[in-house]
Amino acid sequence: MKSNQIKQAFESIQADSDLADRVIDAAAGEPLHRKGHAKPLYVAVIGCLAGVLATGGVAYAVVNSSYFASAWGNHGNGESVTWTNGGSSGTKYTYTREFGDGIAPQSLEGSVQKVNLSVEGNGYTLDIHDMAIDKNGCGAVTFTLSNPNGVNYYKPAAELGELVLYGEEEGGVSTPSMNFGEEWADTRCTIDKDTSSDTVINGTMYFASWNRDRDLRHAVTWNISWTEGKGEDAKVIEVSTPEFNVGAHVDTKELRSDDSPLEISPFSIQTHIDDLGYEAVDHKLTVSYKDGSEQIIEDDDAGAYNFYVSMARNSGENIWVPTKLINVDQVVSVTLEGTRYTSTGETETKVPFTIVYS
Repeated sequence: MKSNQIKQAFESIQADSDLADRVIDAAAGEPLHRKGHAKPLYVAVIGCLAGVLATGGVAYAVVNSSYFASAWGNHGNGESVTWTNGGSSGTKYTYTREFGDGIAPQSLEGSVQKVNLSVEGNGYTLDIHDMAIDKNGCGAVTFTLSNPNGVNYYKPAAELGELVLYGEEEGGVSTPSMNFGEEWADTRCTIDKDTSSDTVINGTMYFASWNRDRDLRHAVTWNISWTEGKGEDAKVIEVSTPEFNVGAHVDTKELRSDDSPLEISPFSIQTHIDDLGYEAVDHKLTVSYKDGSEQIIEDDDAGAYNFYVSMARNSGENIWVPTKLINVDQVVSVTLEGTRYTSTGETETKVPFTIVYS
């Protein structure tokens, strides 16, 4: 997709409900096969926070970390961001995303790994800084993308925190991507408007592996690509960082509802429900804490999309990487509300369900 097509798709941020997915797919050059719904536009980085956070009446030490402030803070966009998409019928829908404060419990201090790898190509340099990853194969990595002649990115999207790059344009590269071995990860890249410029982009890449049992056995690489030539002579050039061997994975905690397991970590939630289907989980996911508070990860009816990555695997697993860290030790339950879609002949039946994991 050329830049003028991307600009048309983003015109006034009024487009159909799969706007964000189509733009990212075009920028990355590959379909990401995410779940449906309007996907939010993403945001990046706040200054470092420290102190003592009280949760459920219990004070605990927290990490004073630039990584957590960057990757799990509000990215300079305040407590939340709101946007509007308009469907083909002319109906407009409003969506919101809330952000965390970048404060992490001391137990996560050892989870941050220094990557310090770089790759250069087509005048660009991609520097990978710090990463944290859990046993669900999910997490976030901070990066800098620079070009002394200017980074060719779409600025209207960046105003909402989304990093969209023009890989097909002369002098451009695609949005950075990530691989576990030879398998690509589902990723979302954000931009820190406060610390970025026309030549230097500071951002965060949020990711989820497509098969954790397979992917977590492999080293990680990060990539940039661009197109050389035109027409039938055009070819895509991709360059990658050296391999990074992950040294530690943050543990997950298992919750259950009858025979249905759920794995939760500070960075992700993963469910295993074989009979829901690809589009079944599309209503509400809520984390309940001991102090009575709730963290809503997704609520379609309210237009709340408090996640960076949401995808369904072919194995019946569903994954969310939320915008706020999950305080796993204080979790009482996770509630999943949705609809099962079944068909008999030409008749489709929608059956609502509620599953409580504890």
